[in-house]
Formats: sequence, structure tokens, C-alpha cells
Amino acid sequence: MKLTAQEITTKVGGELDGPSGIVVHGLGDLRGSKESDATFISDANYARLWKDCKAQVALVSRGVDVPDHDAKKRALIHVDRAEVAMISLLEHFSPPPESPPKGIHPTAVVETTTLSKDQISIGALVWIGKDCVLGKNVVIHSGARIYPGVTIGDDAIIHANAVIRERCELGKRVIVHAGAVIGTEGFGYRPCPNGNGLLRIPHIGNVVLEDDVEIGSCTCIDRGTFGSTRIGVGTKIDNHCQIGHNVQIGRSTVMAGLSGIAGSSTVGDWVRIGAGSGIADHRTVGTGAQLAARTALMNDVPAGEVWGGMPAREIKIEMRHILALQKLSPLTRDLMRLVDETKKNKEAAKESAKETARP
Repeated sequence: MKLTAQEITTKVGGELDGPSGIVVHGLGDLRGSKESDATFISDANYARLWKDCKAQVALVSRGVDVPDHDAKKRALIHVDRAEVAMISLLEHFSPPPESPPKGIHPTAVVETTTLSKDQISIGALVWIGKDCVLGKNVVIHSGARIYPGVTIGDDAIIHANAVIRERCELGKRVIVHAGAVIGTEGFGYRPCPNGNGLLRIPHIGNVVLEDDVEIGSCTCIDRGTFGSTRIGVGTKIDNHCQIGHNVQIGRSTVMAGLSGIAGSSTVGDWVRIGAGSGIADHRTVGTGAQLAARTALMNDVPAGEVWGGMPAREIKIEMRHILALQKLSPLTRDLMRLVDETKKNKEAAKESAKETARP
């Protein structure tokens, strides 16, 4: 698993500044790395930490000045983007993934399903319903549940205790992490005409996860009422997210944890949704738009714009409001002090009037 500084330089296509023979056995961050680790420096704020860092090798984004670097003792490798170049090193040093062995575990239950037993890995206590189609090299970890009529493409990975509901379709290289539920019933109710409780709306659609989609742990994606809830090619959904029925998400969109999208909303390609954000139903977020963390969106967002706040608005407007509130705070204190002084003056004037009125 070890690499020399020169081998790392060749691997990432960088420029070496320092000894080429330093041996790296692992990776670490600037504060917690060991002498045998490599680390990365992406901007000037992190560059200041290099002086006290124990690592002997660092990837550095070009244009970032690293003070106190001694090229005789330690090595810097200059690359276009250090955080991107680090990915290839993470892949190199990552331990091989743990997967069930090829074949079907004796405790798994596989009903009438199309699959190739010698090209699939099904772990302990997995249940796969009727009429499923599983591609080559699919890995299903222990305790997962695959309902009838599901299609899973080549090289997909379903982690422990995930649930894929009826008739859902997963593309090639899809990853569904532990505890996620794909294709659960949508949240739809209407009041009973007689006023006695609620009527549940059946959802007869499905969920489609296109190629290279990744779904985080404990995330839930509701099936469509009629058609499909669809997640586009290469989109990544974080842990503990909720995606409502009939939502359409485009390609290569990223949705951070604890975010939610209500039913029938549309999110374009290359959208960035910050952690803890919420999107109301029937909204449209245009291609390339960004939502700051904790955004509460109740309006459509044009393509390429950055929005934030609660309720959400264009980020420049939101920042002006925040600055205005910060300036208003001392004025409020002054106003309250003035109000208190006015009350005291009025009380003093009343007392003075009473004294004057006495015989």
C-alpha cells in the first residue's frame, strides 16, 4: 500500500518540491496526520497549518503559498486542485470493500427471479421477491429486502437492511446504503367526505434510480402516484433525506443530509442542495442552481442562481437582510433605552405634579 513521494507525483500528475524518496503509508488531515502520512492543502487557511503538521508529504493546490516549507526535509506536490487529486490516493489506500461471497447465502430467500448465481453476491437473511431481474455482479448485503418486480442493473450494491419496494428500477452501479427505503408509499391523504377521518391516496407508480446514483443511509424516496419518481444519472443523495412522490431530479445533482423535497417538485441538473434544506411541493429548481444550508424554499429558483434563507430568496438579497438586522440590533438597544428613560421621566413628572398639587 505504500507509495514514495515521486510515485505520488506521477500518479496525480503534479510537480514535486522536496525529496522524492519519502515513503507514505497512509493519509491524514493537517492536524491529525502521522509522519508516515500524506495530507493535502487546498487554500491559504490550511497552508498555515503545514508548519506544525507531522506529515512529510502534502498535495497543494497551485497558487497556494505554503509558508515555512523546508524542501530539504519535506515534500510538497503541486496540483491543480488538491482535494480532487487526493481522491486517487484515497482510492489507493482504501481497504478492499467487504462483500458477501459470490453466490446465494443458505439463509437467503430468493423467489422466482432472473439472476446468475455465479455472478451475484447475496448475503445472509436477504429476501428477494418474485419476478425480480438482477444484473451481473450485483451485491446485496445481509438483511436487505427486495420486493417483487424490482429490476437492478449490473454492478449495483444494496447495503444491509435497505428496502427496495415493488416494481422499482435501479440502473447500473447504483449504490443504496444501509437502512434506505426506495419506493415507499407517498404521503397523500384527503379528508373523508363525511368528515370522519382521512382517505389514503394509493400510489401505483415506482421509483427509478438511473445509472451511478448513490442513496445515503436512512434516506426515503416515495413512489410516484401514477408514474415514476426519478433520480437522474450520477446524482448523489446524502443520509436522512426525504424525497416525495413524483419528484424529478436531474443529472449529477448533490443533496446534503437532512434535506427534503415535497411531492411533484422538479430539480434540474448539477443542482447543489445544502444540508437541512426543504423544498415545497410543485416547485422548480433550475439547472446549476444552489441552495444554502437550511434553505426553506417556497418559490421557483431560476437556473444558475444561488438562494438561501427562511423563507428563501436570492442570496445577495438575503445577505443584505442579514446585514441590516445586524445593524438594527444596536439601534434597537438604543431605542429600548430611550423608551425606558421616557417612562422614568414620565413617572418623575407625575410624582413632581403630585408634590406641587399638595397644600
